[in-house]
Amino acid sequence: MRRNKSLIGSLCRCIKQVRKTIRSVANKEKAAIGICIHSVLQTKRKTVKKFRCGKHPYLRTQPLR
Repeated sequence: MRRNKSLIGSLCRCIKQVRKTIRSVANKEKAAIGICIHSVLQTKRKTVKKFRCGKHPYLRTQPLR
């Protein structure tokens, strides 16, 4: 869990920043999540099982197959 703390922070910060810059997508949140998962987690060879940003951030990953 302690290792994922930096990944959680990176993922949540990325989603907040990307959500502001996306213009013409109907659902900005989903687009931002997809972009950030690809750029933050897949570079570490991981994929998401569950995650939550907010007051109590949570991230559960599994190795990329």
